[in-house]
Formats: sequence, structure tokens, C-alpha cells
Amino acid sequence: MMGSLASLDDYVDWYNQTPMRGNAAPPPPAPPTGTTYDPMSDRAVERPEPPQDPRAFTSEWARASGVYPGSFEPQGTQWPQYPPPPPKEVLEDKPNPLIPFSAYRSKPPTHRVGDIAAQNIIEQGVGALPAGRLGMGATLTLDPSPAEGGSRGIPHGIGQFNLRDTASALSRLNRHVPTKVIQEASLQPHDIPVGSWLTPLVGDRSRSGELLTHVGDRELRNPVWMQGGYQFVPEWQKQGVAWGSDRSPTSTIAGRVRGFQEETPNVYGVYTAMGPQSVDASHHMSDTLSQLLHGDKKNISAKAVEQYDTAMRNIMPDFPGIKSEKLQAFMRQQPMSNRNVFAKGMGSASAREAGFPDVSQARIAVTHPDLLDVPMYSGGQSIAKLTGDVTHGSPGFGLAPHYTYRSKLHGQYEGGFDAPVPKELLWRDFSPKVGARNPSAAGKIWLTGLENEPFGQLVDRKWQDSVAEYLRRSRMGDIAAP
Repeated sequence: MMGSLASLDDYVDWYNQTPMRGNAAPPPPAPPTGTTYDPMSDRAVERPEPPQDPRAFTSEWARASGVYPGSFEPQGTQWPQYPPPPPKEVLEDKPNPLIPFSAYRSKPPTHRVGDIAAQNIIEQGVGALPAGRLGMGATLTLDPSPAEGGSRGIPHGIGQFNLRDTASALSRLNRHVPTKVIQEASLQPHDIPVGSWLTPLVGDRSRSGELLTHVGDRELRNPVWMQGGYQFVPEWQKQGVAWGSDRSPTSTIAGRVRGFQEETPNVYGVYTAMGPQSVDASHHMSDTLSQLLHGDKKNISAKAVEQYDTAMRNIMPDFPGIKSEKLQAFMRQQPMSNRNVFAKGMGSASAREAGFPDVSQARIAVTHPDLLDVPMYSGGQSIAKLTGDVTHGSPGFGLAPHYTYRSKLHGQYEGGFDAPVPKELLWRDFSPKVGARNPSAAGKIWLTGLENEPFGQLVDRKWQDSVAEYLRRSRMGDIAAP
């Protein structure tokens, strides 16, 4: 039975419709009220035809740039192939360099990544710098107030002050070159069997399978490799990779999966969006800002450079300075909390006036356009059936190499919903429990869960029907923009 769907009306006034992704055909309509289902059946709704190969309509310049020998990152014909990992075994990667250029090689980090306290700051994303650590006086204020940008412009969570235009308009000013085809599949709520467990794969909003070549009108000397967000899962589906993060989070999630598997073999990891500034903690932002600084450093006053470098050295004693050629490699080796401070420190209005790069535009450049305006902790764009296995390695090496996340969860990509589902529906049982706690602790809870509470959602008929109805309304345009 479909059950009561009156609660869906609560989302009509605030949730922003997201267009269907890629070239996936519209999924079949939700079953009518009164339809019955066999709870023991795994029969899936008939899937649409595979999406059209983007290479068929990629412009000539993009195809040419994808194989241009002067590129600084792996191209479409250079991706390493890996055999599927053995099941039920924790593996250790052997170093297998992904990038042959010495300038891009990074030593293993000297800091432990995955600090949950720092993650809480990263996830909330807005105005969350440690108090008193970055104040630099009247000339350069690196710890801005939320109102620093004044009343002009457009407020958006991706910026530390108001944007000069809409995020979607600013996104169109950047340039990206595709490096590989990412085949996504459409998944429907009734494809997930009743009795399954869903668990959040909380991640940033970055792009995948592309090189960032321009931030606004600024061409980067070395294009930045995009390899994050919800598309990371379909990108590496042939390698059986379901998620990437650091050793501690992936081990925690793998243990959680094995616990759910004591009840059911069907445990699914569901992409769940972090805050709009969560990209600050990844190499996507530190690489991009390092590249922008290379061109901007002549425009920044010596006093502002000294102030910023001093502030960073209070946190990272070996910080080489924003004018150093070693800056990008150094920041890749840092823990996520340090990369987060590095980006937010130059994101204030006073830093921007002092000649530092436009951090808001850089965030928009590394963020997937479909994720610019989605609410925090909504998700479902990528879903994978998890095995409970994990592989640990080094940044930039081994299975599904990634410059930020060294560890990979194994599983099989199943597909994704055609629109992000709000947390109140997607995480129907867990979300209210988070909301009842201190709001400042939400980021940590969404990463670690609550004590003595299942960190996930049990799939039942009501969940299937309500999410299917929400997606139907989204397709029909019945969900208005906020």
C-alpha cells in the first residue's frame, strides 16, 4: 500500500528541482496506489537504454585537448586497468605511480587524515574557521564575518560573502575538458529490495572525469584533475570501487556494513552531499588555488603575502609560502583540516581585495553543476551495493588512484536516482534523530552516527513508495524552487 504521502507537501515550498542527469531516459512512472508487491522478489523495474556516449557529441577542441601530449594529467587512453579485488580481504596497495611527471608526485602524508573533529568543521562549510587563529589585523582579515560582503550581490553557501551573480551563471564561465566517459544508470526506489539497509556515503560536491583548465577567464598553467563527488562511484564501477575516503572513515563504514550484513546481504551505500564548501578539504581546491596563486602572486602586496604566510605557518610550520613552486605538492600532503584552512583563509573579502584569488569562483569551478544548489545531506545520485571490503593505499597510487583519498570501499554500482532526494525522505528514520541534537554537532553525527542507533535507513514499502512519489513529482515539475 502506498500509505500517506501528505508529508511530501512539506518539501514543495523549499526544495529546488534538479534536472535529470546525463542522457538517461525518464524512468517509468511510479506504480498506482493499491499496487501490491512481493516482498521476497528482487525483480527490478525495466531499466532505460544506456546513456549515449558523450564522445559522440563532444566538440572537436575538447576531443583534441583530451589527447594533447602537453597535458599534465592522465588522458583517456592512459587510465590503468586493475583486476577486481579478492573478496572479503583487506588489501594493501603496492605503489604504482599514476602520474609520470615528478612535479605531481606526492610523498605519503605525514599527518593522520580523517580527523573527525576537523571533519565536523569541513562538513558544515560556512564560517567555521577556528576562532582567533587567523586574524591578521586591519590590513588582511582571514577570519571573516558572514556579513563581510555587505548587502550587495547574491547570498549563497558556496561563498564566504555574497556572489556577484548566480552560482549557475558563474559556473558557465569555467572550462573543463572531459578525460573519460562516465556511464551512469538510472535507479528507481523499487529496485532496492524491501529489507535492505542503506547507509550514507557522505561526500563533497566535486566533479569527476574532467580536467579543470580555466577558472573564469583565468587559464591554469597545469590543469587540475577532477575526481570526486557522486560520479566517483560510476567512474570506477568496472574496478568494483564504491567509495573513496581516508583509512579511518572507510574502515568505519566497512565495519558498519558487515554489521548490517548480519541481518541482510543487501547493504547499499548512498551518496549524501556535504556542505557547499566541503570541497575546500580536497586537493581539487588546494591544487586550483595553488595554480591561481602562481599567476596572482605578483599582484599581492608583500605585506599581505607575509601576513598570510605567517598565519599558515602558525598551523603548518613547514608551509613553503604562497609564492613557492612547492606549494601545490606541499598542500597535497596535508590533512584535510589544513587544506580547509588554506582555502577559507584566502576566501575573505579583505583577502580578495588584497589580490588573492577568487575562492568562491574556484569552489564553483570544482563543484559539479548539479550539486551547486542541493540541500545538505540530500542524496541518492549514486548508489552501490557494498561488500564490506576495503583497500588501503597511498594518495595518487593504486586502485582508483585519488590525490586526496587513499582508501577505497568495494562494491557494485547500481545506479542513481534522477534527482536528489531530501534527507527527510531519504533518511526518514535517522534524520529526525540528528535534528533533535545540537545543530553544531550535525556534521560529526552524519559522519559517525549516533550511539546505539542504526546509522542508516531500513527499506520498507512505505520508503519505496514515498521516495518514488517524490521523484515523480520532481519529474513533473510539481516541486517548486524555494
